[in-house]
Amino acid sequence: MSLTTTLSGHPDRIKPLADVIAELPQLPDDFDFGKDMRQAQETLLSDEASEEEKRAALFKWTGRRQPCLFGRLASHHEHGESATKGLGIDLCWIHEWELAEDRDYVAAKIQDARRAWKDRAERGESSGFLIMFNSRRLAYAKPGKELLDVCVELSNLYLVEHAPIITDVIYTEAVPLRRSDGQLTVFKAGCNIFYAGAHRTVNHDRRLPGGLMFSMNSPGHFANSLKIRGLADTLPEAVEFVRETAFRSIGNGGIGCPHMPSASWHNESDESPDDVPDRKRPAYIPPNFDPSRYSAVYHTDVLVPTAVTTDERLVHHSYGEVDAEVWQYLILDYITDKEFPADHVNYGLFHGHPIEDCGKYHNPWPARVAYNRELFEY
Repeated sequence: MSLTTTLSGHPDRIKPLADVIAELPQLPDDFDFGKDMRQAQETLLSDEASEEEKRAALFKWTGRRQPCLFGRLASHHEHGESATKGLGIDLCWIHEWELAEDRDYVAAKIQDARRAWKDRAERGESSGFLIMFNSRRLAYAKPGKELLDVCVELSNLYLVEHAPIITDVIYTEAVPLRRSDGQLTVFKAGCNIFYAGAHRTVNHDRRLPGGLMFSMNSPGHFANSLKIRGLADTLPEAVEFVRETAFRSIGNGGIGCPHMPSASWHNESDESPDDVPDRKRPAYIPPNFDPSRYSAVYHTDVLVPTAVTTDERLVHHSYGEVDAEVWQYLILDYITDKEFPADHVNYGLFHGHPIEDCGKYHNPWPARVAYNRELFEY
């Protein structure tokens, strides 16, 4: 059991969650999070603002400053803006005062919201789930071992079926969707953590105002929901939209600080891809980009990554300044309407796994350790 969660001299007595968060080393009160986050936090960290106002402030920020374009699609959808490819998403809001309650209270609220989200996901209405821990202590938490431990603590309250959570491991959520023939299926969804203290660190692209947030999103569920909702004529058409959106998300980081590079970028290949449309391709996507692999200074699928969460060093112009580890074998070729056998790592991503109705809230996907080498070499 982590020393950060036990009372001194009483290894079987777990510290209250509020005490663990209260002991987080803090960034200075005058720490500059950038103009965009500073403005958002005026509302998000206000004692007077309502939850509705805070939700609006968060989605306003993510709609403009989130490098991942799937996050922007979800933000605009939540604002009620017209979007032909709206990405539905559910948000569970945990207030600072709720973190003072016991772990069972926080876990129960998360699990209730998680089940309600899966009810909507079954109907194709929501492909993503957010859990926002809105807290000044979390917003000003300094990167380090203590923050890493808190990320594990909070992960245990969410992915209860995998607890105790282990760092540097890929965990996936299960998102249900009922097909038009009545069969219930589940899709894999990635699980990531965003937090304010990531600003200008190696984890800069995971910066977010107002505290710490879990984000779960299933591109495959989204693509299939587009077909079910009549927003795409065919599944291949929907998959192609998702694929283009993923291409445009990679290399789109560094937002919120004029000198920060993107924490992800496209690999280049010997020749230009012949199956990718050229329309509206941003300048940060090279003409000879590799449509199957990309690079980043963190593994984009790991829930609690040790290196980037504990590294407090500020980056000024290049990740080479801090000798950041580069993950150059991150995959993109899973975004396809091709079907895979049940023992393949890509199974359940764009074709759902059939289940009985009684398994709607169950998560069948095993965890796996992330290795910094070609996926099929281990």
